[in-house]
Amino acid sequence: MTNATTNATTAPAMAPRTLPDAAGLAAATPPDRDRYADLLRLFSIGMVVLGHWVVALLTVHGAGAVTSSLPLMLSTWVWQVMALFFFVGGFAHARALRHRPPAAEFVRARVARLLPPVLVLLAVWTALAALMHAGGLTAGEFAVGLQLVTVPLWFLGVYLVIVLAAPATAALHRRFGLWPVLGAFAVAVACVDVLARGLDVPPAGYANLLLVWPAVHQLGYGYADGTLQRGGRRLAAVLAGGGLAATALLVFGPFGYPVLMVGLPGNEASNAAPPTLALLAQSLFLVGAALLLRPAGNALVARPRAWYAVAVGSSVIMTVYCWHLTACYAVQGVLLALGVRLPAPDTAWWFAALAGWLVGCSLALVALVALFRRFERPYGAFARGTVRPSAVVAGTLAAAAGLYAVAEAGLDVPAAAALPLALVAAGTWALRG
Repeated sequence: MTNATTNATTAPAMAPRTLPDAAGLAAATPPDRDRYADLLRLFSIGMVVLGHWVVALLTVHGAGAVTSSLPLMLSTWVWQVMALFFFVGGFAHARALRHRPPAAEFVRARVARLLPPVLVLLAVWTALAALMHAGGLTAGEFAVGLQLVTVPLWFLGVYLVIVLAAPATAALHRRFGLWPVLGAFAVAVACVDVLARGLDVPPAGYANLLLVWPAVHQLGYGYADGTLQRGGRRLAAVLAGGGLAATALLVFGPFGYPVLMVGLPGNEASNAAPPTLALLAQSLFLVGAALLLRPAGNALVARPRAWYAVAVGSSVIMTVYCWHLTACYAVQGVLLALGVRLPAPDTAWWFAALAGWLVGCSLALVALVALFRRFERPYGAFARGTVRPSAVVAGTLAAAAGLYAVAEAGLDVPAAAALPLALVAAGTWALRG
């Protein structure tokens, strides 16, 4: 993610202290930049943050029966928006690959923009975990915090693999177009579901991590080359309506997919872990809805102040993603110190408690972003020399595997976290050159 004044290939990630005023930024932004893509990226991360904060509140203070209510379960069809981030990622990667840079240079440059904030998060939390273990603070809610604080890193593990494959998947798009490749991904996802669900081999379902999300990423290529825009509102409506209808058929029809698009406390069965054909259908619905809303979104970000807000938010987007759970655990730490327990969600006071919780988390996150935003920008030291393509592949895969594994293992059991952390460190070292 580079300065918004450079080109339209990536999200604006200039340090806030270097931003001009709103009018100056708007004037300096290249006319071919797709500001709506930046808005979608920021919106998707914002929704993820809010969703995680609500889930954290339910996890720590009790969920009761609310997470099994059909309205709340259906709401996950709207606020499970990771698909939008993969969609915009495909768009950004297509733009970055327009001039066919060497694959190793492309991958290394993208990874160098993603890893620094993550490495700082892991370093800080590994040190905190060691102190908590030494002080005996590893039971109850402390253990929950250590176990869950790394959960969002699963996304980065998967995303790094998609980055590594992007030169090849972009070539497939150029050769065959959007729909044949997307159809092939959908068939592969369905086959994995048959094996995992129909033939009762659940571990096989995790293959869909590298099928569902790359399929959505492929849609971003169709946005970058104008395929989706040329279809107009009719195609957008077909994607939105067809995706929603297919999701409903898979969930409420004879196929028996879970209702939830993301797991909730006390109701973990979902289409997200591992991803399923129903999640792919819901992703098509979200992308179609985003395309339908594109004119309104473009009108919004055409306003200098709105575009300024998007640019500032995008400049710290990885810092926000990495530290948002730390923010809510900091709030919970204050509540523990004060001996305060918030009301259950089936009480009249819960919405007031939720509002206070979100305000507290937001303030804590602002402080954390101010502290750690300096690590958002890529550093030359991260890629200080030449590196062989084989080292780029090995380093990216090692970092991806380590991030996914530490997301699964957490930091509450040092022995379980040791190997994932070592993989991340080894991958980073290989990529530095």
